[in-house]
Amino acid sequence: MKFVTKKIKAFTLTEMMIVIVISAIVATLAFSVLNIVQNNMRSIGVNYSYKEQIQSLETALTIDFNKYTDAVWDPVENTLTVSSPIQEQQYRFLTDSIVNTINTYQLSIKEKQFYFEGKSVNEGTIDAIKLTFHNTRASHRLFVYKHNDPTVHF
Repeated sequence: MKFVTKKIKAFTLTEMMIVIVISAIVATLAFSVLNIVQNNMRSIGVNYSYKEQIQSLETALTIDFNKYTDAVWDPVENTLTVSSPIQEQQYRFLTDSIVNTINTYQLSIKEKQFYFEGKSVNEGTIDAIKLTFHNTRASHRLFVYKHNDPTVHF
């Protein structure tokens, strides 16, 4: 009897282990990159939400400043009241947010400046407000003013 030995082509154990190690390294790199991308997306979402809050506050203040005839700042109560003979809207400035009857804006104010007829005022009637926020660049400052009625001076 004659035994015929045919060599079967296959990978050696060493070659298989090298492939597994290289695959593990590639998978680890892929998960690391995915983690970095997820962190960046989360950060972008937070920044977008913060900027959206600032723009929403600016829109609300602009509408209210020009809808109502009077705007009064009370530094003791830390409130801005805009009013007309028919109705009023009040903004309460807290340390970490600004609250009115409709919305709560999760914004931390670094600096508030109030103006009346171009001059800086600390209390009473105002016609403009400048807000600077924490954790923002200079481009995220907010300046809102109202169009004054010229007949007031007559």
